[in-house]
Amino acid sequence: MDNTNYKVCDECGNLVDNNNIINIHDKELCKTCLEKRLEEKEHFSPLATFVCSLIPGIAHIYLGKKQKGIFLLTSFIISLFLFPITFLLIFIIYIYSITNANFSRKYIENNTYIEDLVDKFVYKIFSKKNKKYLEEKIIDKRLQ
Repeated sequence: MDNTNYKVCDECGNLVDNNNIINIHDKELCKTCLEKRLEEKEHFSPLATFVCSLIPGIAHIYLGKKQKGIFLLTSFIISLFLFPITFLLIFIIYIYSITNANFSRKYIENNTYIEDLVDKFVYKIFSKKNKKYLEEKIIDKRLQ
């Protein structure tokens, strides 16, 4: 007698045995649906990316880089409150955010995105709070 347990794929609705289903972001996906998601090419509007990049961090959130976006937005807001002391820091964050968001959009669309120093720094900060994030880092990056 076969003791295989089956689950329903949340994406396609097919009945799949437990060995061929993966739980990602509280969704049960079969390997076929997961592969389709990983192969999908992401497209982001250059105009929307530019408009979002006018406020540091917002474009990164739009591009799916939520942690980096929140970090840049928070840094920018804190720098605004300390404006007289940190005018140069505000300027650097603002210029970095605008240029990096537009370059990131191109790299994400071509599946050639490489983490820079800010990405690595932000991941270290957030990974201490959430270890599960590091375990799914590669899958999260492709599915966002």
